Amino acid sequence: MGIVYLGMMVGAFFWGGLSDKVGRRQSLLICMSVNGFFAFLSSFVQGYSVFLLCRMISGFGIGGAVPIVFSFFSEVLAREKRGEHLSWLCMFWMIGGIYASAMAWAIIPHYGWEAATLGSCLRCLHDPKVDLQHVLSAVRWSFSMGSAYQFHSWRVFVVVCALPCVCAVVSLTFVPESPRFFLEVGKHDEAWMVLKQIHDTNMRARGQPEKVFTVNRIKIPKQIDELVEMQSESANPVSKVLFRIKTELYGIWLTFMRCFNYPVKDNTIKLAAVWFTLSFGYYGLSVWFPDVIKHLQADEYASRVKIHNNERIEDFTFNFTLENQIHTNGVFIND
Repeated sequence: MGIVYLGMMVGAFFWGGLSDKVGRRQSLLICMSVNGFFAFLSSFVQGYSVFLLCRMISGFGIGGAVPIVFSFFSEVLAREKRGEHLSWLCMFWMIGGIYASAMAWAIIPHYGWEAATLGSCLRCLHDPKVDLQHVLSAVRWSFSMGSAYQFHSWRVFVVVCALPCVCAVVSLTFVPESPRFFLEVGKHDEAWMVLKQIHDTNMRARGQPEKVFTVNRIKIPKQIDELVEMQSESANPVSKVLFRIKTELYGIWLTFMRCFNYPVKDNTIKLAAVWFTLSFGYYGLSVWFPDVIKHLQADEYASRVKIHNNERIEDFTFNFTLENQIHTNGVFIND
């Protein structure tokens, strides 16, 4: 978990600034694609270090999606509805957590799933003497690729958790760019078209006749100062690319430092403190609780142990397992 949060921390800093340069939608598409690709890749890798690297890069994509999606969503909302609809957006964060928990509960406890086992189970369904519950318990979530590679259930779980990311990338291809971003970069016609599309969609959703969309006044956001590339025409392409990257990174840094300038400095520090304490409690407990539950289950299991001393058992057929039992100085005789 820690390696994912490290990637998220770096990703939030990088993608948040980049979204002011290339757009909310474009940045969200890229970071979600990075997250989905490396999440899928991490389910197939064998080495532990490579797995951690894939999870860190996946977290790098997640770190960009979290801040961008809230900015993107709020920039297409009316001011009087912004707080309400952002709360609805946060609700889907919880739904995603429930989805992940449900998939973990359904997939990870099972051991494996092979084609031969599935075929045997399907044949057994036609036998009236076979218990259906016993057949279903034999179906397991993993498969073999030769003798050296086992695709275990936890790998299936990683793939299943990456599927919503793929759905999000596909859905984002049909979503327009933020009109506020268009205004920031001087694309007023594109911003007007997006606002008109939102207006027409709202009219149809309310069952009202479509009206002519008019704009009386637009308050243009403060323009972001851009660095000017002072490169001579004789500069080689590699130098131009490197200078462009340096320019963009420096612009991201300037955008970040504006958060600590007047008049938003106080709000930045207060919100950072609130978010830190909230995340410390939420993620700290979510990481700690599984260990607590594991210890509670172990204590409950130990409390039910049956201890047998100096027992002599003769001519007895065991048709059950001797689970959670301790036998000392016992004798089992079966001729």
